[in-house]
Amino acid sequence: MQTFQAGELQSVVDRHAQLDGLRAIAMCGVLYVHLFETNPATEDLRVSLFFIISGFLITHVLCLAKDSGNVLHIGSFYMRRALRLFPALIVFVAVAAAGDMDGFRTSALWHLAQLSNIYFALTQPIGPWQPWVAGHLWSLNVVEQFYLVVPFLVIFLRRRHLLIIAASIWIAAVFARVNAEHLGVASDFIWNVLCYDPIFAGVIARLLLFDARLASVARARRGTIFALAVLASPLVLWADFGHSESYRLLVQPALALIVMQAYLGFCGPVGAILGSRTARFFAQISYGVYMYHLAIWWVFATIDPVLFTPGVTALVVVSAVSVIAATLSFYLVERPVSRLKRHFPIAAARCNPAGHVAGLGPAAASLPAPANLRAP
Repeated sequence: MQTFQAGELQSVVDRHAQLDGLRAIAMCGVLYVHLFETNPATEDLRVSLFFIISGFLITHVLCLAKDSGNVLHIGSFYMRRALRLFPALIVFVAVAAAGDMDGFRTSALWHLAQLSNIYFALTQPIGPWQPWVAGHLWSLNVVEQFYLVVPFLVIFLRRRHLLIIAASIWIAAVFARVNAEHLGVASDFIWNVLCYDPIFAGVIARLLLFDARLASVARARRGTIFALAVLASPLVLWADFGHSESYRLLVQPALALIVMQAYLGFCGPVGAILGSRTARFFAQISYGVYMYHLAIWWVFATIDPVLFTPGVTALVVVSAVSVIAATLSFYLVERPVSRLKRHFPIAAARCNPAGHVAGLGPAAASLPAPANLRAP
């Protein structure tokens, strides 16, 4: 059974801390785009970063569990995901349905079932989406639908074959989106239902880091400069470049490289900021902020229609109330429920017929997996 020394465990924690900092940045990007500037040149960065981090982290957790040599429990993986994701979703659906926000009740079951993206694709493929208070759920749904597949890929494929499959899915997703018109499929359907390319970019990034040589290359400062130059390119090139397919494709390796570097650990001020307690706090509540902010915006807009106009006032007021609501949700609802995850370790030690773990005795068979082998 794989074990970790205290220093190694702290290293894992530190790496996750800097990734949490990136999640906090993605959350801020969502609030900025929804509440202040609805069509910025770098709009795709926030969603792509969220997808890449999701693919990277889940691959990291599952590969560590597999490498431990322990028995993997897919059912426990899904239970842990449900315990993390459903509490805030249930609160959101209950509140939105109670107030029938923008006619939410009509499609409430779709949103509760994590199928908002499919509902919008089938009923409103062109948009604008109704109810708009649920319009943000599509990205969460894409990741949750990704979870239905990735555990089986990691468990049953060798790492080399997993890398080939991940690269193939990335290519297929890009091909489908770029050629949607020729395939007779609405491009919005491809983007909102089958946009797996940034997620699998995260999967590929984590798999590449298992090669020590590539990990050393990823640490290079010139890579950071390249990535930042790509991300900022719409600010110096023509106006529409940030909304082009070229930019959507270029940002994926750039963001994946930044995620890899955050995992390996930035040094200096960047590492200190990404790994700070403040960044970790906002990362912890980021899911709640994302889940609740449109419903909160709807409430304020019904009270004062002026707040429905994106701008400084909407950004400050709605963001502040969303942070408060998400904090209360995290400490009163999400974290208490999440503690139940200790009963569902995704990796359990192998036992011989007598119930013994080699060299440890029978009691060790019931021990939970180490914290680093549990899905976040």
